[in-house]
Amino acid sequence: MTDSSISEQSLYERVGGIYAIAAVVDRFSDAILANPKLNQNPGLKAWNETQVAARLPGLKFGRTIWIAALAGGPYEYTGLPLHEAHEHLRLTSEEFDEVGAEIVRALDYYGVPEQEKNELVNAYMLSKPEVVTSPG
Repeated sequence: MTDSSISEQSLYERVGGIYAIAAVVDRFSDAILANPKLNQNPGLKAWNETQVAARLPGLKFGRTIWIAALAGGPYEYTGLPLHEAHEHLRLTSEEFDEVGAEIVRALDYYGVPEQEKNELVNAYMLSKPEVVTSPG
């Protein structure tokens, strides 16, 4: 494969498509649940204790579609607007960044190349103003 054919591929294609994205989402979603920094947030802690069994599979699906769409895949995210989906959690900037750190750890676990990892993290960071609702 030539450099020009790589640059013509979407980020979605370069990271391996829906199955690779779903694997990363599965890993970081589980890690978020166990993260002690994130479990200090009362909204996240309550969600983990009361909602996770019924809602985590659907949340993983939604996250997978959202990331696949952000990466240029053949999907459209049709879930709740990010602000609406997160406002009850009252996430701080630090908590948002900690979720990002879990995403990076999952990307590293699967050996996602640096360029693609940076592009995915940058896309995630664009959602910060929509997700962070608490001054912390």
